[in-house]
Amino acid sequence: MDEAVAKNLAVFEEKGWILIPEALTPEETERCRIALNTARANGWEEGLNHVGNMWFDSLLDRMPEVFAPMIGHPSVRPYLEALYGPQCQLRSLRGHINPGPYDQEWHLDFYGYWQQNDKARYASRGTGVNTTFYFQDNGPGIARLTYVKGGHRIPPPPEITRPGGWSVSEQAFNEWYDAQEHEIVYPKAGDCVLFFSHIPHKGSKDNEEVERSNIVCHYQNNPFYPGIAHVSVLQKPAIFPLL
Repeated sequence: MDEAVAKNLAVFEEKGWILIPEALTPEETERCRIALNTARANGWEEGLNHVGNMWFDSLLDRMPEVFAPMIGHPSVRPYLEALYGPQCQLRSLRGHINPGPYDQEWHLDFYGYWQQNDKARYASRGTGVNTTFYFQDNGPGIARLTYVKGGHRIPPPPEITRPGGWSVSEQAFNEWYDAQEHEIVYPKAGDCVLFFSHIPHKGSKDNEEVERSNIVCHYQNNPFYPGIAHVSVLQKPAIFPLL
């Protein structure tokens, strides 16, 4: 393993996330930004929720020439190989646009992480990671991404979590995680953030008028059982082609 990758992975396992600067070239960044705006203009979004997040789940089918290269991109491939090897599986690719005011709720992408059955004799424990590529600059007074410090090691208390892993309510999650210690990161255009899918996080815009969009690839180390509490829909289960 490359020495820099090994060092970054040690930080990743300690913090639950790392920033990979300039993961995309300016040309790749602009191509994705324009394509996402085209998808919005074409009405391909799945919806726009109450916190200001518009999401797209069909980009791989509609624009594979633009978005397929984000899967196992050379900037993140060494980390995926080191983490999962040939067991690495793409779960989904999802695009986001935040067209106006945006203050996301605290959430986990993999809600069911802490509810897995460790008592089964031969059951393997599922884990997931996200690679999120940003297409505009975040920064103080502009937009940000916030994590609960060490949140990948802190199970949500039972009073805010249903038995299957989903939150009891958005309010309960927000109140509990607002009280925790936080870490803020400001990805720039072309940067990627790699993080555990079960670390609590939220995105926000401080300037409601700025453009903000990204692409998230969810990866998992083994096929999760049907109905597992995850924010993404398993679209095309396929083993990620590692060399």
